Amino acid sequence: MRASRGAVLASVVVLSTMGLVGSAQAAAAPGVASADNCDRLSDNDVVADSGHATAGDRQITVYTAKVTDAYAKAAIEGYVARYDKVWIDRSVNLFSMGSSPGHPSTATVQSNGGWKQCGPFEATWWNATVNYVETPTVRLQLSGKSYAVRACMMPKGSSTGTCTAWFVDHT
Repeated sequence: MRASRGAVLASVVVLSTMGLVGSAQAAAAPGVASADNCDRLSDNDVVADSGHATAGDRQITVYTAKVTDAYAKAAIEGYVARYDKVWIDRSVNLFSMGSSPGHPSTATVQSNGGWKQCGPFEATWWNATVNYVETPTVRLQLSGKSYAVRACMMPKGSSTGTCTAWFVDHT
């Protein structure tokens, strides 16, 4: 069961005032200017699972805003170890939306201009304690079209990343 965002934030406030934690957000991996490719839109919408994948005992999920359709983010949950890495890929160019979500192949996204990577962000001891780590947001829809997004992770000690299928939102 995933802790509610309010409960996690309340815990962070308490721990922050005690000087035990600097941030609930995952820290960027050393040497990576990862925040440059994040759109960092306001994360104030109801989100839903728009695709997930597993690697061992970890699950990576791409969450998309359901009311505004404005943003997407990636999260590892269920079990998180310190030094796990999480990122979200977002296509550079927009895709036309259909009546149901689309799932283009990586080759299709590549031929449509490729993608940018928001991350990787590395899980801290705090993320491992609450078994949850997420990325900042990336834009999902713009002018009646949708970017393709996918969530990715690399568990601590692994040299192989795991990603969800690409997701293109629907009208």
